[in-house]
Amino acid sequence: MKVLIIKRKLIKTILIIMPILILIVIGLSINRNKSYQTISPINLSKNIQFDLTGDGQNDSIELVKRYNAFDLNITYHNNSIYLSNKIKDNILFTLNDHWPPKIYLNDISRDITPEIIVQGSKNNSSMCYVFNWHEGEFFNVYSSDKNIFGILDSKNTKTPQCYSVSSSKGISSLNSFMLINNKLLDTTKENFDLPSLGNVTAFINLVETPYELKDLPDIFCTSINSTELPILWNLNKEIYSYSFQDAFFYDYEWDSSADPTSLKWRLTFEKSKLNGDENDKEEIIFYLDCKLENSLYKISSLQKLK
Repeated sequence: MKVLIIKRKLIKTILIIMPILILIVIGLSINRNKSYQTISPINLSKNIQFDLTGDGQNDSIELVKRYNAFDLNITYHNNSIYLSNKIKDNILFTLNDHWPPKIYLNDISRDITPEIIVQGSKNNSSMCYVFNWHEGEFFNVYSSDKNIFGILDSKNTKTPQCYSVSSSKGISSLNSFMLINNKLLDTTKENFDLPSLGNVTAFINLVETPYELKDLPDIFCTSINSTELPILWNLNKEIYSYSFQDAFFYDYEWDSSADPTSLKWRLTFEKSKLNGDENDKEEIIFYLDCKLENSLYKISSLQKLK
């Protein structure tokens, strides 16, 4: 009889504990995915640790300067590698203080381990890489010299697609792919448009225009906060010029057909003092939200950093 009572108590205890454990696991999974799904690149000034290999253990990422170049050192499983060793010319990025490398983590392949997306400059031109963990090592699965990179279907029920495009050449330069079973599937022929690209390109032109604007083009939502637009008239173009560097974007809201209705963009520009020298250059950053409004993706929010 005592054995029966003990067993009943044990079963009750298990039934109480199991749901709690399940909720904890789900919560950790959600938080982990959120850390991968972010518009902000990871902070390279801190000791960066993420599980990059899917073994449940944290690995570290460190930005280093060596051989007159920027490199990324990854420590995992008591091993250490430089990502430059995974590309053909062994140079990830050349040194450029006003165009620092940016790292984004996103599980493009939906296999638990995040892909490492890296943007920066090589010889003053844009460069982007995607690295994937497979069969015990990192591989460079994609490289592009186009200055815009982003992800659609980033968190919905579809397979994520990556896009790269040149801001100067526009949609004709569009390239897209999926990463399925650790292999790159080129989907360029299936994609003829990129939501919000037109208005974001128009915004880039606004910033680069070497004079203050009298009127704005119709690229902003009517609901945009009235305190945000004056940013465009406070760029001091009598003193500074602006040149677009690169951008990263992803979608974060969708309609019932899983088509994107909202996207976030992060754009960087080189800010130069007119008639100044190399030491007078710095990077400034704009964050844009684009929302679908009357069949057009318009800018609904604008923020400037630095």
